[in-house]
Parts: sequence; C-alpha cells; structure tokens
Amino acid sequence: MTAPPRNVAILIFTGVELLDFAGPFEVFSAARINFETPERLFNVFTVAESREPLRCYNPVTVIPDYTLETCPPADILVVPGGYGTRSAVTRPQLIEWLRTRANTAEVMTSVCTGSFLLAQAGLLTGRAATTHWGSIQRLRDAYPEVEVREHARWVDEGVVVSSAGVSAGIDMALHIVARLYGADAARVTARWIEYDYWNQDEG
Repeated sequence: MTAPPRNVAILIFTGVELLDFAGPFEVFSAARINFETPERLFNVFTVAESREPLRCYNPVTVIPDYTLETCPPADILVVPGGYGTRSAVTRPQLIEWLRTRANTAEVMTSVCTGSFLLAQAGLLTGRAATTHWGSIQRLRDAYPEVEVREHARWVDEGVVVSSAGVSAGIDMALHIVARLYGADAARVTARWIEYDYWNQDEG
C-alpha cells in the first residue's frame, strides 16, 4: 500500500522573496519516486496570517491557501525569506505559531532570511544554521546562540534544515526529498524540473 503524501506548508507574507517559496514549492510538487509513478510524494500549500492577497517583494501578488488558524497539520514547514522577514519577526502571534507547529512537524525548514523567524522562535538555539550571504553577520549578531555557517547551501540539523538564499532553497528541498525518499527520487525530481546543478553532497 502506498503511503499517503506528506503535507508541506509554505509560509508566505508581504515582502516574501518569490523564488524562496516558489522554488521549494515546485520541488515538492514535482517530487516522484520515478518517471513511471504518477503519485505525488507531497501535498503542498501556502499559509499566511490572512487570506488577503499579498504582495511579494519582486513584486507578484499571491493569494494564500490557508490562514494560521485554518492550516492543516504539516509534516514539513517551509519558512522563506525576503525583506518582509524584518517585520514578520516582530509579530508574536506568527512566531508563536511557528514554535507550536514545530512540536508536530517532522521537519522545519527555512530559506534565506527565513532563518531569522526560526531563530526568533527559539528553534535554532544550540544548532547550526545558514542564511543569505548578505545576512550572515546580522544573524550572528542577533542570535549568538546559533552557530551560523557561511558557504553552505543548506545545513541539516535533523528536525530543522536551513538554506542559503533564493536558489539554495531548491537545493534544500531536493535534499529533503533525498533524505525522506532516497537519492534516486531526488535525481528524478531534479531531472523533471530540469535543474541540472543539484549536488546532494553540497550541504
């Protein structure tokens, strides 16, 4: 019997970096065991503080699928970055929601400066993490209890996986596919989306 797909919730907010969430969204949506198997490995959806259309940093307007209150249980939660994280990190309800969701999620992840939200929620305390190269020192200064790593596409700390900026989120998502379903599934997924630059050992 085929296992049901894992739920992937992708947090979005005003000022989110488009590829930070769209890259992992594409990877998880496209993930398959092989080219002959049509079943999706993940059920992917977006969540925000409200269902009002929101403007990405780039800018593109997006309508979230769920609110924080209506979001289904998520096995994987993706927190993207972008300029909007600078205000998002100050909103207690959002940070508490991340902290609470971490109790039931299999993996919490961040892309780019999404790591600041995970750090604010205490989820990176005593752990290694990375972020966009331009925010490495800012993350170190703001959260000295986090071991901030430079020159890493992603950092896997088991229950928390962080990645560097923008396109690195694609690598991180493929790494999670490989971790959960094997390297062959990740290679099939990378081939399907014609992403020729993924190296599973590059974390």
